[in-house]
Amino acid sequence: MTTPSEVYTLTTGVFPDRYQNGTQLEGPVYGAQLMFTGPDAAIEVIGNKITQYMFGSPSCNPWFAELIANYKKAIIRTAGDLRKAPDDRVVLTGVWYHLDYNERPRFEPYLVHVISADGVVSSRRYKIEMFDYDSPGEGFLGMLALERTSPEEISQFLKKEAASIMGRYTSHEPCGLRPLQGVIWFPAEDNNEDDIPIIVSKLFTVRASDEQPDYDVEVFPSEAANPLRDDFSEALSEAGEKAEITQRFVSAYDAIVNEPVSDSDKEWILRKLSHSRFGIYHGELVVREPRSGPITLSELANSSTARGSWFQVRIDHNAYDPRFSAFDDDDRSGRNDFRAMLHDRKFPPVSEDEPNCLLESDWYRAEGSTAAVRYMAVGPEPRLSW
Repeated sequence: MTTPSEVYTLTTGVFPDRYQNGTQLEGPVYGAQLMFTGPDAAIEVIGNKITQYMFGSPSCNPWFAELIANYKKAIIRTAGDLRKAPDDRVVLTGVWYHLDYNERPRFEPYLVHVISADGVVSSRRYKIEMFDYDSPGEGFLGMLALERTSPEEISQFLKKEAASIMGRYTSHEPCGLRPLQGVIWFPAEDNNEDDIPIIVSKLFTVRASDEQPDYDVEVFPSEAANPLRDDFSEALSEAGEKAEITQRFVSAYDAIVNEPVSDSDKEWILRKLSHSRFGIYHGELVVREPRSGPITLSELANSSTARGSWFQVRIDHNAYDPRFSAFDDDDRSGRNDFRAMLHDRKFPPVSEDEPNCLLESDWYRAEGSTAAVRYMAVGPEPRLSW
């Protein structure tokens, strides 16, 4: 079951006593719903009053407020249909989905909570067409019968299943995050057990759009700590507080890079630094600052204050609108440098859709291709809505 205070976030409920004390003889049946990446978000409706929540607390996010204003009538009407009594409150809980700088954000609901006046919570899967982008059934992968009856074993098994499912989705969105953060497991409607909980298998948790997620190290072992990484993380935090490159920070960095460094270690270091005021330039730790050309994309990503770059495609003489993306592991590791030597821009933008950037690369065309690509950077960077 879920308590009234937990309805504003995606939270695993509590199993009934028969599962806790071992008297349950058969395992439950659960269905898997893919869960988009984003901060927990909720819409609460009490009568005709609507309150928006993000990260579990009331929010004044203007994008969220605009969405609610656009759908206010539908939200109030739907909440009225869901109530079992006039004084029930209704909470729709999901995620705020905005990972692409070039797209509008939206609220993706997954749970419907109806809370009675005496605090009893009734929860179920959201399968409503309230928003015009709703598509009931999308992302639902089917049912799974379990033999386990221990709550801990059930949760661990479903987390492993979620990790296996997520292994099929390894791409990253323009902001650098994976599009999916886990799976929500819903009890089968014909379980004949209306008191078993919804289970949330969240494999990483986002805190802010400009911060690195908190990874479940059982699922992402490459993010797991070890003594060298622990020392580097502590030294980086200390240097950040002092706003200077300390000797401990230099020593912690040298201790890693002077060892045989794997690609995952290198990417981890660069990823860790990307969320700080510090970077690497020509092999040395530096304080990030604006950079000018000529400079490679990796040098820009690892040493400047720029958060990302614009990527533009041209086929024949038709150039498509540039799209902004945050720097990712490929950019920081130099895998795109062969086509992205950036130099100071000589001419202003040729259209309103082209950002007014200070750096640009030449057009690069692969042999035998009709498409050419180029990068632009250091300009008015867009922001996510959370």
